[in-house]
Amino acid sequence: MSEFDESNVEPSGNWDGDDNHSVAGRARVRAQLQADIDAFLNRGGKIEEVDTAFRADAPRKVDVGFNNRSL
Repeated sequence: MSEFDESNVEPSGNWDGDDNHSVAGRARVRAQLQADIDAFLNRGGKIEEVDTAFRADAPRKVDVGFNNRSL
């Protein structure tokens, strides 16, 4: 199971509309996002700010013998 299980998330708004790239469409998406955030906070949710340098997965070192070629 992933760290964030989306099975219990309620769908909100129509994010798949064809008009999301126009100014009015983006304004509607922003308004819906703000309404979703407000509803989340009103239900007792908490927003935590994460450092921009945070990585959930550590960078992996490339194997020297990758595909039998040297890098």
